[in-house]
Amino acid sequence: METIAGDLAGLLARSIQVTAQDADLWGDLEDKGPLSPRVILKQQADLLGDKTKHLVEADVRTESNGRIFFHSFVLLVKGLDNYKHELLTVSHGISLYPVTTSSGRRLETPQQFKNWLQENLSASATKRVVTNLMSLAQE
Repeated sequence: METIAGDLAGLLARSIQVTAQDADLWGDLEDKGPLSPRVILKQQADLLGDKTKHLVEADVRTESNGRIFFHSFVLLVKGLDNYKHELLTVSHGISLYPVTTSSGRRLETPQQFKNWLQENLSASATKRVVTNLMSLAQE
């Protein structure tokens, strides 16, 4: 009786495995695509806290209307009653690129997006905002 039960269990397990394989109609999915704008923004947000000794940190807020993703790069100052300053906003569709900036500029590739982001994050106006917030947070 145990042999029949064991054989039956093995047969059932193989049957379930074959059924699961037959049911997979996805094919192979690539796990390495281009870096998304959100990931690139989050990488830069993570770096800011260390650069400012966590007086000023950054976060990326993402929203969607079902077709378009909107990412806001927000400066946060916990020492100022959790003050928030939206530094920049970008949007894109499900295809990730092109990215459209809030000023309407269209960035076709991840490299173009990184170049634009570097221009904006290292701009004197941005540095002035960050250093002013650091000064306010130290008071």
